[in-house]
Amino acid sequence: MVDQKKPVWISFGEHVRGLRRQMGWSLDQLGRETTYSATYHSKVERAVRSPKQGIVEAMDSAFGTNGALLRMWRDVARLESGAGWYEQSEEYEKEANEIRFFHPFVIPGFFQTEGYSRVLISHTVPMANEARIQKTVAARKAWRERLKTEDSLMLSVVIPELVLTQRVGGSQVMREQLGRLAEEAMARGTTIQVLPLGLSDFTWTVGAFRLIYVGDRSPIACSEHTTGEHVTDEAMQVRRLEVAYNKLLSWSLPPDASLARMTEIKEAL
Repeated sequence: MVDQKKPVWISFGEHVRGLRRQMGWSLDQLGRETTYSATYHSKVERAVRSPKQGIVEAMDSAFGTNGALLRMWRDVARLESGAGWYEQSEEYEKEANEIRFFHPFVIPGFFQTEGYSRVLISHTVPMANEARIQKTVAARKAWRERLKTEDSLMLSVVIPELVLTQRVGGSQVMREQLGRLAEEAMARGTTIQVLPLGLSDFTWTVGAFRLIYVGDRSPIACSEHTTGEHVTDEAMQVRRLEVAYNKLLSWSLPPDASLARMTEIKEAL
């Protein structure tokens, strides 16, 4: 019986074969390096078997790809299972020790109060029913709780002052939201900095993105768009967003001054 190729795994298999040949290894040699059989490796390269995480971790270590091969495997596995962009970035965040976040137009979802979230959802998804709204609100709450579970996580967020002055849902909703931000700004491991109004720099037009750092692996860049998110570890794209984030930080108020500004805006409502 001829083995049937799994189309979704063809590119992955070809990539693995290329890495093996770069090392100058036969399938038997790769098997000795990973402790998995040459037959298993052959099936992975020919895309006739979906690789399990264990063999991919072993190959990632043997090839010295610093987590890149494992991330590629995760992306293909999610595609095969039908998992969406949210699950994709969530998986990386579970392992993160640092996350940098910027959104030019709204407060980050993991910092949003229920009132603020409800207003945004009702405007951006006009046909959303109550069940859909509740599900999205719950997901954003869970997002923040998930980030709190890792004691070593450093969370850095830049928020434009314009976002803080928009009366989303009215004064009461924004007072509650700004109060929540002030609490978050004082939390251990969290830094919130306000990007002032009236700057001559327009780096903020780069759009919404997150940078996720996991140990000594290559950083992950998550760029948001209207229908989801693009996740990549491509070095040039990551570096471009790192440069943008550093510029945003350089123009932002220091953490103490940012907290004071948030408090001033809240009291003025």
